[in-house]
Amino acid sequence: MTASEIKYPVGIQTFSDIINGGYVYVDKTALVYRLVSRGKYYFLSRPRRFGKSLLLSTLKAYFEGRKELFKGLFIERLEKDWKCYPVIHLSLSQYDPNESDSLEKLLDNSFRRLEQEYGCELTTDSLSLRFGNIIYAISKKTASQVVVLIDEYDTPLVANLENERVYDRFCNLLKAIYSNLKEMDEYIRFGMLTGVSRFSRMTIFSGINNLNDISLVSKYSEICGLTQKEIENTFQIGIERLGKAMDTDMQGAIALLKENYDGYHFTKNSADIYNPFSLLLALDNCEIAPYWFRSGTPGFLVRRLSREKVPLAELLTENVNEAAISDIDTFRTSTLSLLFQTGYLTIKDYDVRRKRYRLGVPNKEVESGLFSEMLAYNMDTDKYRVDNRIWDIRDALEDGNPDKALDMIRSMFAAVPANLTQNMPELYYENNLFLLFRLIGIDARAEWRTADGRIDMLLVMPDYIYIMELKLDSTPEQALAQIDSKDYSLQFRYDGRKIFKIGINYSRQTRNIDSWKIIIV
Repeated sequence: MTASEIKYPVGIQTFSDIINGGYVYVDKTALVYRLVSRGKYYFLSRPRRFGKSLLLSTLKAYFEGRKELFKGLFIERLEKDWKCYPVIHLSLSQYDPNESDSLEKLLDNSFRRLEQEYGCELTTDSLSLRFGNIIYAISKKTASQVVVLIDEYDTPLVANLENERVYDRFCNLLKAIYSNLKEMDEYIRFGMLTGVSRFSRMTIFSGINNLNDISLVSKYSEICGLTQKEIENTFQIGIERLGKAMDTDMQGAIALLKENYDGYHFTKNSADIYNPFSLLLALDNCEIAPYWFRSGTPGFLVRRLSREKVPLAELLTENVNEAAISDIDTFRTSTLSLLFQTGYLTIKDYDVRRKRYRLGVPNKEVESGLFSEMLAYNMDTDKYRVDNRIWDIRDALEDGNPDKALDMIRSMFAAVPANLTQNMPELYYENNLFLLFRLIGIDARAEWRTADGRIDMLLVMPDYIYIMELKLDSTPEQALAQIDSKDYSLQFRYDGRKIFKIGINYSRQTRNIDSWKIIIV
């Protein structure tokens, strides 16, 4: 097959369409067989666009006994007895947050179609009771247990995290509906729910104690997303084509894909996982671009991050216990939990003795996308306007001209509306500088620990080291005095690069940098 003949299943979430349409398919059916042969009820959380819907579609085809679709796939060697089951496949992805009764309408419409298809008598207005009646009626009519697959189970909840009244109403409604997975157990062969969030058993799953949550289970870590081995075995022609388009060889193309789309770890022993949505688009378009980020960024996430009272650099490299990423009573209050489950943070390391996870941003696509959104939000401007202005700042720093760089930064922040910066703490300015420097590809380290304190902002560049101390309503001289008293430059004394000590003062009155002083070591 030539590069032009390869069909990438970009945005296609139906298993039968991929197989019948001749699209490239990475075989995950060994894990599908493990699910269906070793358990009955499952729950899986993964970020958006990671293949959850395709997984449920594959399960649907399997339980419908569509053996012809699995020809040549791994499961064909494992399954000897292809049985057919009626499948209830619900998706809440069509929920519209702009309509107050959108969830009720969505569920009513879905249940009405099932009732008409199987001749179920409508005896109640209760959505929960109707769902139970549907499972019972289908099982009796077909003389078979029923398979229940619920995709994007949490879309209405995530969309209303900032609206407590609506959130609580939807939580109670969905809790009652999902409780049928336990109450109708004898009529169910298999059940699975997927979504982004992992709300705890004390909230939406309080009525269901039979779900096997495989979200953090190592043996299922690769069930969604793509591994390095899968990519190199399946997409070799596409990678070579990308390399030619990017004026590099195959290894260079792999390095670009890895830098931008790899780096996800959903369990402590997980292999590196690539974002499948972005990777497929990169191969199809022969271009590296932030595809996943362009497909949607929750506004509430950016707002929440901007309200945090801790240095952003620390928040994005946090060490946490498992409860912080798995106990989703904290989803509404813990920013770390929110970032991890939505795919903006991932597991970077695991300390077995302390049982602590180290989290971090997975890859370049996520970092650049998230940081540009945050800086644009903090400056109340369009992110593309931000992106177009910041690269001259990098040029100045690369030329060893921090005076020019700071003057451009001051000009840039002068456009921020006064209401956004009124009475802002020093941390607000530090976080904005961190965002800006990281966006232009500088190794910026905020709150960098030393033997005798923390450097507010450390920039490490090929030819220069910039040590920055920030003050609010003070003087650059006082900032420099702190650099000297703590001897922040000591660790770089024999580094060989030129060292700049920079004292910066922000003014509440001007809501901007008002002065700075630079000393070259």
